[in-house]
Amino acid sequence: MTTTSLDLSGKIDKVAVSALGRIHQISSSMNIPFFIVGATARDILLEVHYGIGSKRATVDIDIAVFIENWDQFKRLKEALTGVPDFTSTKDIQRLLFKKRLPVDIVPFGGVAEKGDLIEWPPDGSIKMSVTGFRECFKHAVEVKISDKLKLSVNVVSLAGLAILKLISWDENSARRQKDASDLVFIIRNYLDAGNLERLFEEAPDIVDSGDYDYELGSARLLGRDISKIAYTSTIDKLIEILNRESQGKRGHRIAMDALQGSRLAEESYEEVSDLFDALLKGLTDDRNR
Repeated sequence: MTTTSLDLSGKIDKVAVSALGRIHQISSSMNIPFFIVGATARDILLEVHYGIGSKRATVDIDIAVFIENWDQFKRLKEALTGVPDFTSTKDIQRLLFKKRLPVDIVPFGGVAEKGDLIEWPPDGSIKMSVTGFRECFKHAVEVKISDKLKLSVNVVSLAGLAILKLISWDENSARRQKDASDLVFIIRNYLDAGNLERLFEEAPDIVDSGDYDYELGSARLLGRDISKIAYTSTIDKLIEILNRESQGKRGHRIAMDALQGSRLAEESYEEVSDLFDALLKGLTDDRNR
């Protein structure tokens, strides 16, 4: 679907490389795999590799760690803060690197005791969905970020990032405008991120359709690619979200949230909502054949 191995040595911010090098060293010694998610992944794949810049600056690093229980998560944090440069914060998931770069650590795997839901200690009052994390980890892109350090890390693919953004939009009201805006950014640039030839080679029916549009074709191919990597339960969840918003009596809330961002200030509601409808169509294409 997309490149599974990239060499971006010397192109990633040095502070971020230093932080990721420490994380990689410690997590490897503890046999805890991780991959990069969030805005850092977006920028590595779109801006650094394909030269497609986002208008929103990345101010932190988000990583997801595959762990079995909360004790393992605690030991990982203790190991990280036991070396120079990492310090704890009041937020259980957040560390600071060199006192200025936030690093958010999201656990998934065995720690999700109730399906795809994690309940943060100490009392479990804060809950978070990790739907999609397992398959996104399985289909992550390997990226070499430093020749000197011989350092490669796994980064969520663009299709995987779209999964996580859509789930996050549905679960976390505080992030909805950012998630919706990022989703539109990924959708619109998906063909330009190494997928244009694939559109003609693997999905000619999209191009040959009477209502073909470049951006809608980008959205539909992304939907198909998501359906190839996501578990059935995850696809069902994504379809439920997009169907609900497409048929909502108060309008398509994801489109409206995306429009709140300055990046889309001059776009029409219909144009943005059509992108999400095309994404939904791509998600369901295989089921409708």
